[in-house]
Amino acid sequence: MKVYRKSVLWGSLGGACGTLLLLFSTQVWNSRNNAVLSSSPVDPLDVAPSQSLFQFRGQPVTSAQLSPELKNQFERAHAQRLQVRRDADLQFFKEVDKIARLHVLEKSTATLSATQQVTLTEAEEKLFQVEEAGSDDARLLYEASDPSAPREGFPPVRKQLIGYLNQVRRREALEKWSNTLRAQGEWSVSLPRPKGTLEANSWNVDGLPREGKGPVNMVVFVDYLCEGCVPFYVELAQQLERHRASLKPVYVPFPYTKPESGMALARASLCAQELGAFSAFHMAALTKGELLEKVSVYDLARQTEMQAGDFKACYRSGEGLAELLARAQGMARAAGLMQTPAVVFQEQLFEGVELLKSLDKVIAAAEPRVGLTKRDGENKQR
Repeated sequence: MKVYRKSVLWGSLGGACGTLLLLFSTQVWNSRNNAVLSSSPVDPLDVAPSQSLFQFRGQPVTSAQLSPELKNQFERAHAQRLQVRRDADLQFFKEVDKIARLHVLEKSTATLSATQQVTLTEAEEKLFQVEEAGSDDARLLYEASDPSAPREGFPPVRKQLIGYLNQVRRREALEKWSNTLRAQGEWSVSLPRPKGTLEANSWNVDGLPREGKGPVNMVVFVDYLCEGCVPFYVELAQQLERHRASLKPVYVPFPYTKPESGMALARASLCAQELGAFSAFHMAALTKGELLEKVSVYDLARQTEMQAGDFKACYRSGEGLAELLARAQGMARAAGLMQTPAVVFQEQLFEGVELLKSLDKVIAAAEPRVGLTKRDGENKQR
């Protein structure tokens, strides 16, 4: 039984938080099928040694210019990319993006260390601070990933979970810092970003929260704790209300940010869906904003019409939730998602807190193709 429970824990972690490890894993993907990549006359990701991988301060950087550690990391990624299946191009692009961030960090810390006469570790701390994870954070992630696991089963995995969370927190701090530099034109990836599989209506969305009847035509990845995500979801809710008849969204829990709290919210939202109260739970979470890390999922559930006993039984049983969370992570990988918030609509991926500006235009262009009329107080398709 203990072996089973531990497998449930790590299965849930790997399924729902697996994407978090992409940016800091040296083995980003391994093929389990003998699928062959479709060939084309010109392969933009078949990188020659002299080809620029990314730009840093206006200068192209090739694989030969990387530090020995990053060069080995790139060579492994490029070799694996030639062997794996359909999503290999996306994973390879993400690996190059990660290498670019680490290269920028190496150069920046070396410069800061030399000019201010501090160690490389001290230089990195000056560039961005990382709050260390503790036992409470690890326990929250453990219980959110496998609520049915006995509390006495936590000590053997405490150290591993703390190490995992510290990797995630460093990744988040590095992303935020390097994204600021990218916005300032300090660096950019030279390789073209491949498109993911964006046919939302072909995805298996059974059991996931959704609005409206009929085929799904919009996928909303829900990460309540990302910077700027809550204001985005509030704006999106208003947009969906205006286009209720033509937009049929499904909500995909994706705890990419702060997984110890994000995982708990993801599981709770799936239970709310099962108990017919997702919309109420979703709005309760949005109204809490920055307090979501401190407010328990049980407090949020009490703001809905769910019975406390029913919600607790669902949340602690975990039955079927691990599979749903793993499926959600697979959708994010297939779409090529690299940041949150994110929406897939009209076979396009929209990312980042400013995505509504571009999404609005696509929705407006699609709207005239859907004939609408008023009937019984509701918008319906003709």
